[in-house]
Amino acid sequence: MPARFSAYPPDAAAIVRVLDDALAYRIGRSPDCELSVDHSSVSRFHAELRHVRGTWLLQDLGSKNGLRVDGNLVRQAPLEKTTWFAAGDVYCWFEPLAAADAAAARAQAERRRSTSRSLSTQLSSAQNLATLIPQALDLILQLSGLERGFVLYAPQGEPLRVHAWRGLDGTTVSTRGFSGSITAVDRALSEGSSVVCCDVDQAPWLGARPSVRLGGIRALVCVPLQVRGDAIGAVYVDSRQPGPAITELDVELINTVAAQAAAALSARALQNDLAELLRDAERAGVAPPLWDDLRLRAG
Repeated sequence: MPARFSAYPPDAAAIVRVLDDALAYRIGRSPDCELSVDHSSVSRFHAELRHVRGTWLLQDLGSKNGLRVDGNLVRQAPLEKTTWFAAGDVYCWFEPLAAADAAAARAQAERRRSTSRSLSTQLSSAQNLATLIPQALDLILQLSGLERGFVLYAPQGEPLRVHAWRGLDGTTVSTRGFSGSITAVDRALSEGSSVVCCDVDQAPWLGARPSVRLGGIRALVCVPLQVRGDAIGAVYVDSRQPGPAITELDVELINTVAAQAAAALSARALQNDLAELLRDAERAGVAPPLWDDLRLRAG
């Protein structure tokens, strides 16, 4: 019988996998684990899930902080029904699935990926920043299931500015009145990777921030907009309402949209630069036939 495994690291996206009963799955901090859970309380090879004679078996692999099933410390436990267990300080959820339900879950994930790719390609057809940036924000809000957000963007040589927002006052983003997390934005920009938090109370770097506390934020995602490794902006979205945890699949889809948006912004900037070069050449009286061809390509 297949099953669904979910893990909820307090300072990262939830990990959700459909498990095949013909395979064994190691749970641990090592990237070599089939169910990799990157949290300091989890050992490199913490535990293993294996289907044995019709029953899923959870076994400790000599972890430092142990396994707890229904609050009890165990070395080994059969998982015959839906069960909560903890690997170190990370809570996990195990749910047996019928074969049809497992197939449906996998198909839904693929449909979401396909939809994300289809929607993100629409960004390249946006005619200007006033259309492209709000469209990217709307797509990311839709994919994340969060309620509000904004986009920072800076053409080369210019400071970052807020170019679109939803559900909040964009004029307060850089002031004390902002009820989101500037720390998350700074971290995404400096590290060049997505920042995800499903439970701000469990994130020491975030949960104690006055803006987060006063704003009542429950979850957030901030993803950098990057071109060739250089950050040109960021998309920040959050929610003050309880809801489903942000999963690794959600972050994957959001990153797909952000990458397409960054590429479209870069292409638009290059087109603008080329158009300016053409105008400068014409003003200088240097406009051989080649320029006409380039002008057509630049739109």
